[in-house]
Amino acid sequence: MSLKRRLQKVDKKVYDRVTGMGPPILDPYTPKFVQATDNMAPWFLMSATLTATGGPRLRRTALRAILAAGTANTVSAVVKQLSNRSRPDNSAVPRARSPYRSYPSTSFPSGHTAAAVAYAGGIMSDAPRPLAALAVTMAGAVAFSRVHSGVHYPGDVLAGMAIGSGAALLARMVVPHRPELLFGAGAVPEGEADVDPEGSGMTVVVNPRSAAGAVPSLPVTDVTSRVARTLPKARILPLSAEDDVAAVMDQAARTSEVLAVAGGDGTVNAGAHASLEHDRPLLVLPDGTLNNFARTLGLTSVDVALRAFTDRQLARVDVGEVDGRTFLNTASFGSYPRMVHRRDRWADRIGKWPAFALALWRDLLEVSPTAAVVDGEPTKVWWAFVGNCQYRTHARVPALRERLDDGWLDVRVLTAREPFPRLRALSDVLLGRFSRGEGYSERLTTGLSLAIRGEPRLLAVDGEVMEGSETVVFTKRRAALRVFVPALSPGR
Repeated sequence: MSLKRRLQKVDKKVYDRVTGMGPPILDPYTPKFVQATDNMAPWFLMSATLTATGGPRLRRTALRAILAAGTANTVSAVVKQLSNRSRPDNSAVPRARSPYRSYPSTSFPSGHTAAAVAYAGGIMSDAPRPLAALAVTMAGAVAFSRVHSGVHYPGDVLAGMAIGSGAALLARMVVPHRPELLFGAGAVPEGEADVDPEGSGMTVVVNPRSAAGAVPSLPVTDVTSRVARTLPKARILPLSAEDDVAAVMDQAARTSEVLAVAGGDGTVNAGAHASLEHDRPLLVLPDGTLNNFARTLGLTSVDVALRAFTDRQLARVDVGEVDGRTFLNTASFGSYPRMVHRRDRWADRIGKWPAFALALWRDLLEVSPTAAVVDGEPTKVWWAFVGNCQYRTHARVPALRERLDDGWLDVRVLTAREPFPRLRALSDVLLGRFSRGEGYSERLTTGLSLAIRGEPRLLAVDGEVMEGSETVVFTKRRAALRVFVPALSPGR
């Protein structure tokens, strides 16, 4: 007897045993469960729930898991077209148990199992244990039910599990685990702060304009009430449109023991500068559009940040400096500052995100390289990025950081090359690691000099546009800023 025939015989024997398992009282419920998993319905529902209710970590988990499930489902559909294995004869299976008496498609492999196992594999890498256990349990139930209901042979299910496992591994490569979204980036431990848990000696500056037109923001009254409930002795200062943000921050830091700021990256930047000037610890309350610095610290919401203060855990982080200005995330020159400048001009009329999209479109149509001298080398720059500490990705668009205390500036520059400069720049961006990227460079350094030949000499510093000097110098201040961070963070 050939190996194929032997395997088919074993497959049929196991199939007969599994379909005969279980008390009859469960038979009416089996088809309902089987049909509930059609069209990846539970996986879409779970990902939608995580996206709507979870923080950045769970949203990333949901994206990875649904990508894995979709990939497995697609691969299974292709394999089915190449397979000619008929479905089992389930006439002996109780009618109440089997939801499909006539199922014209081929049996091999089980696409439902593939999607379920892929989803569980995508969830498991960084989801909370109860959620991971739920996904694994559901995947096991799907695999068992496909055989128990008479729809698939065990071999079909095993093939589906193999496809699902492969899809999960692929999804983890595309959307890798980011522990900093859970714990925050590494920093220099500073111990516990000697502060009043009710906020005595603290000033909280709230900027209601930080997230204009942005969905994630809480209303300023909500942020203020949350702070007031948690820190009843803190002084709360809402900013108005007429206020000089830098002056308010300086006064608040000078007259307080702790400075807290509620707003986006631009507001946090101003608070960080004042905290450095007066050697005050900084509490970041994320209430802006992107909240890049807060997310990097592991402060994913206002409530998480308030808990970090009551836990009193401090750490020191690096800051960058450019032309006398502090930056916590990035400083940019080239086309990006012009795009931000356009966005800010249009944001009050159409909202920040529509303004960003329109500015990006106009920039793509009209952008021209900026003539500059970078570390003594004349060049024409499409865009240039200087990051405070090394960014995790090595693609064209940096994303996250593992540490905020490494002492480096992460410099990435896209230059114009002749002939066909736009086409070659587009190729450098889109092809990424597969391109030789002669017009793209990235390096780690502790300092950088820049001279922009034309005017205006625009720089974007943590998302805010400023005009730089004729010669601009980028430098680092290592472990200079004290910030509150979540307790029990690794690397601290």
